Parts: sequence; C-alpha cells; structure tokens
Amino acid sequence: MTKLCRLVPLLLPLLLLEAGCDSSSGAGGSASSGATTSGQGTAQGSSTTGTGGAVEPPPVTCPSPIALADVTAPTTVVGDGSPSSCTEATLRAAVDAGGVIVFDCGAAPVLIALGAELSATKDTVIDGGGKVTLSGEGKTRILHLASAWDQVTPKLTVQRLGFVRGFTTDEPNTKDVDQGGAAIFRDGGSLDVVDCTFDDNHCASTGQDVSGGAITSQGVGLTVIVGSTFTNNSGSNGGAVGNLGPNFTVVNSAFDGNAATGTDGNPGNGGNGGAIVFDGADTEMLICGSTFTHNTAGAQGGAIFRVAYTDEVTGIDRCTFDANAADPAKGLAGALYLEHTTIQMTATTISNNTAHYGGGLWIGHAAIAKISNVTFANNKADQGGGIWVAGEVTGELRNCTLAGNDVLPGGYAPTLFGGATALALANCIVRGGGCKDGPVESGGPNIQFPDGGAPCAPGVTAADPLLGELADNGGPTKTILPGSGSPALGLGMNCPPTDQRGNSRPSSGCALGAVEPP
Repeated sequence: MTKLCRLVPLLLPLLLLEAGCDSSSGAGGSASSGATTSGQGTAQGSSTTGTGGAVEPPPVTCPSPIALADVTAPTTVVGDGSPSSCTEATLRAAVDAGGVIVFDCGAAPVLIALGAELSATKDTVIDGGGKVTLSGEGKTRILHLASAWDQVTPKLTVQRLGFVRGFTTDEPNTKDVDQGGAAIFRDGGSLDVVDCTFDDNHCASTGQDVSGGAITSQGVGLTVIVGSTFTNNSGSNGGAVGNLGPNFTVVNSAFDGNAATGTDGNPGNGGNGGAIVFDGADTEMLICGSTFTHNTAGAQGGAIFRVAYTDEVTGIDRCTFDANAADPAKGLAGALYLEHTTIQMTATTISNNTAHYGGGLWIGHAAIAKISNVTFANNKADQGGGIWVAGEVTGELRNCTLAGNDVLPGGYAPTLFGGATALALANCIVRGGGCKDGPVESGGPNIQFPDGGAPCAPGVTAADPLLGELADNGGPTKTILPGSGSPALGLGMNCPPTDQRGNSRPSSGCALGAVEPP
C-alpha cells in the first residue's frame, strides 16, 4: 500500500487496561420539545429492515471507549409517526443541517432508499433506534463525511442504524481511493459507529489502494467501531473496512463473509484484507472482543491486512479468527497479515484458516511479536500451516498452544515456517507437525508431539501433551485443554498472570500452553 503521512499515535492501553463505557448505555430517547419534526414527502422505503446477515455481535467482552450518544434532545425528528413520513428528502435536509437526528417512523422497522449519497459537513449524530435501515439500492454510496485529511472535525456518529446495498463504481483497476466506502466514506473528520449493521455493501472491485466495501476512513481523525456487524460486504481491499492513515479501534464487533476481491496485492490490483485493510505510519490499530469468520482475500490477509512503518502497535485481545482464507495459489495469511508492526496479541484463537503461505498468521519485515495466551488450531497452508515468519522478526510466543495445524501434500512446516528469525517460543505446546528453521527457545520450556519433523525450538521436550479438541471451555474464545496427567502441567516459567480464559496462573510452575487447567 502507498506510504502515508506521519500521524500522532494514540495510547494503546486505554482499551485493554481501563474500564470504559458499555456500548449499550446512553439514551435512545424520543423527541423533546423544540425539535424540528420533518414529515413531508412521499414514502421511499418499505417496512423491512433489509439488514441481511444473520451474524450477531459477540457478547460484550471488552470495555468500550465510547457510549451511545445522548439523543434525548434531538435537533431534528425525521417522520411524524408513520412509515411514509420517513423519506429521503426529509432525512437529507436533516443531515444537511447537522446536529442530533432521530426518527419517528412508527413501531415497525423501516427502510429508507436513497437515490444519491447523503453528505455530512457538520457535527452530526444519526440514531436509527434499532428500527431504521438506509439503502443505497445498489446504485449509490449512502453517507459521505466531507472534511479534509488534516482535520479531525466534524464528527459523525451513526448508531443503531442499518446500512445495506451501498455501492460505488466497479470501474476496473481504479486508482481513485474515493471510490471506497460504499456505506460510509470518512474523508477527514472523525467517525463513531455504535450498534450498527452493514450488509451487502460494495465498493470498486479492483484497484491497488481503493478500500472499504462498507466503510473507508482517511485522514488524521479517529475511527471507532463498537458493537457492530459487517456481513457480505466487498471491495478491492478491505471487504468490510478500509483505513488509510487514521487510528482505528474495533470493539465487540463481528465480521462474517466479507471479501477483498482484487488480485496481486500492492503493487497490483488489491485483494488485501478480507474484512479489514489498514495502512498508515505512526498509527495504532486496536481490536478487542471481536470475531472474524468466513472472510476471504484475493491476495493477502483473509481477515486482516495491516502495514506499519516504524513498529506501530497492532493490539488484538480476546478475538476469534476462524475459517478465513487467502488465495490458495499464492496468497499470504489465511487470517492475519501483519508487517513491520509491534504485535500485542493476547487471549485470542486463530483456527481453521487457509492460505498458500501462513495458514493462520503471517508476520514479517521487522515485526516485533509479543504474543501470549493464543491458540493456533487446525490452520492449513502449502507452507507454514499455522504461522509463516518472514524476515527479521523478533519477540516471542509465550504460553501459546499450536495444535492440529497442517500442510497440503508436498508442503512443509505444518506448525511454523521460521525463516531467518529471532522469534522465540516459551512455555508453548506444539502438537501435530514440526517447524522449518524454527525459533530459538527463550524464557521457558516447550513440548512438541509427535517428535517427527524439525523441532520448533532447541531443547524441546518430546511428549504427548494429552490435548483435547478446540471447544468452548469458558472464557471469551474457544480453547484447547490439556488433559489430566498431561506432562505440560506445572512446567512453565515467567508465566503470564492469567491464561487465555482469564483465569489466574502461578508466576512459575504454570501449565504450558494457552490454558491453565482447573
């Protein structure tokens, strides 16, 4: 991706370490006195929401950095209590005016069809109350926040809204980044998305830098997504969300069945990041309590593709990446492609993903890995079934479980392809296949079984860890428990304070792997 201007980073720990606001808090409210009630015009929609995807947001696992905006004193109420009063014309006038916008369209859900994009140029809150869906009808982008790259204002907040069938051009191999974001294009300013659904939105299908089937964000402002779902969206890069430059936070959200439809990557015609693509210097990406399932990429990163430049942080906590895929012929990273970034990954499961290189995770180009209490299970690739490490990667995998990862016939390194790396394994369990040019042990013992194939660390112990299957064993993600009498019990050194499920561990003598048994 194209290298962008340098931005001021945010502090990573605010999400992972501090309690925040629950995304379900805040007032939905009805119109108060003094609000402008708009009800003119003819009906533009139907009584169905049309929100499509059956995927629900995951449970509220992580503290939220934002709450629902207070809409108890709206600037404008769109509608007068009947579905026919909630029209494109009245909504457009409300967005043009800015302020706080709510709807009064009756008791049933309503869909408002748009003939052209809505343009927000002032601070605006749009609250659908869980009953309103906006549709681009497969012909137009839905919403455009029009500002400038170097401006953090105005701020657009969308909450309890559905966005369906947004569309931007499908011109082949477009180089215009403004053809991304078929539901929302944040062109400068700042964006909050709370408790929204995005289904069947599509931006340009090819192009090196165009991104965001549902949302694209550009500029120095912050994009925050909480409690939202993204299903069946597509674009050349970032099938659901594309980010060029801004800091980016996703909490307690779900991404299912999104697709990066370009090919050959960058340089090329896109195809990076089936759910999310992120490119930018001096910016941080935080993802907590979120699920990524069945997303696909025509090039790299079946779920997420992230390029950094100076070891900027990628924080991933309490997430699930399952059944995502990159191009099986030459794609990298079935789930996550992370380049030149400091990876702070905890309490996460990466499972059942596929690619050509790096079935689960691809990390490279001076990345720094700080990965602990993570399960890599049943991922598959031609090479590096679980993990592919490229270039001068440093850091460690501590108390991780790598089980059931595999390669296709004729492939090699079922668990990990190491390359020329200083990555270390500590307190880890490896079951089912060896490593090639594997890491060097640092900070604790490791168990590998069976002992055929290349060892994943010097001095690794060959012993059956008696692992169960990937299952719901409590906690925010699926895990794999070592059985009673497992030789992995009690061997760990310098252990994390908790395991993947959030249960306490002893500082020494913990179980190897991601889970501390009862």
